[in-house]
Amino acid sequence: MPDESLRKLLGLQRRRLLATILGHAERELYPDLTEHQQGEFRAKVLEATQAYHDVMNDILGAADSDQQVINVEAIELLRQIRERMPEGV
Repeated sequence: MPDESLRKLLGLQRRRLLATILGHAERELYPDLTEHQQGEFRAKVLEATQAYHDVMNDILGAADSDQQVINVEAIELLRQIRERMPEGV
């Protein structure tokens, strides 16, 4: 079974990430968006964050099983996230 302290850390980091992104969006973006656009933005952020979180949990589980696993989808997702990050982050 994967180390529960690492799973808790992943969960905490996910919550911090969502709070940072959605907090900024509420202050800086939402005033210029319709309620529908706000909902779409929020859903997209939650979907992408959950997908990343799931991949990290899968990697953690694979690492704990003493098997070497290369998840091509995980690597592609990480590459896409990195490409979309603003400079300096």
